[in-house]
Amino acid sequence: MTHDDKLELDGYEGAGIGYERRQISVTAIHGTAVDAFTYYALQVDHRRQPYHWYKEHVLRGALEHGFPAPYIEHIRATPSIDDRDTERQRRELSIYRKAL
Repeated sequence: MTHDDKLELDGYEGAGIGYERRQISVTAIHGTAVDAFTYYALQVDHRRQPYHWYKEHVLRGALEHGFPAPYIEHIRATPSIDDRDTERQRRELSIYRKAL
C-alpha cells in the first residue's frame, strides 16, 4: 500500500474525524509478527449500534479468514440496526450478490 493509498483510505475511514490511524503489530497464523495499522475510535458511544450491512461485512470477513468460533459468535450476537439510507444499504450488500 502506497502512502497515497493510505491517505485515500484515511478519508474513507474518517481519520482525523472521530478516528485515528494507529500502527500495530499482529501475529500471523504461522506465528510471525506483522506490522499493520488500524483505525481507532477517539470517542466511543456504547449506546450506538452498527448497521446490519456493516455487521454483515465484519461477519463475512471473520468467517473468510477463519477467526475462532467464540469470536464469530460474539459478532453474531452483536445487536445491529436498520440503515434508514436504503440506497447505501443496497449498495453495501450488493457486493455479495455479485460473488454468486
